[in-house]
Amino acid sequence: MFSATAAPPENPAVIPTVSISSNETSLTGTCHCGRIEFQLPHKPEYINECLCTACYKYGALWGYFPRKDVEISVKEGATHERYFREDSDGHMSFARCSYCGVATNWQGEGEEHGKPERKMGVNMRLFERGEWEGVERRVVTK
Repeated sequence: MFSATAAPPENPAVIPTVSISSNETSLTGTCHCGRIEFQLPHKPEYINECLCTACYKYGALWGYFPRKDVEISVKEGATHERYFREDSDGHMSFARCSYCGVATNWQGEGEEHGKPERKMGVNMRLFERGEWEGVERRVVTK
C-alpha cells in the first residue's frame, strides 16, 4: 500500500529515513482501550462537528468514508456493538466499543441507506490529532 524508499546509510550509526509518497496517507486509529481498530485509506475531505444532541454528548468529530473502504478490527475482550437510536426510525445505527464505551462510528441502515458504497461516519477522535491536522473542520448546528 505504501511506496517507500530508503537510501543505504553512508554512516552505519545513522538510521536511514523512509519517505512515503504524500498520496499514501492511510490512517490507523483505535478506541480508548485499543481493542477496536479502524484503518482508513486517507484523510477525510472534511471533519464534521455535529452539534445534534447525540453527537454533542458523544464528543465525536465525524469523517466520512465509503463503508467498503473502512477496515475495522476487533481484538479479544471486546465487541463492536451497534445500537439504533429511537429518533432515527431504524435508518441509522451508532457503534461503540463494548469494553471502553467510546463511540466509534455511525452508518445508515436498511435497503436504501445500508449499501456498501454508502458513506459512514468515523469518529476522527480515534486517531491522533496530528494525523488529521489541516483537514477542514465544519460545524453543523442542528
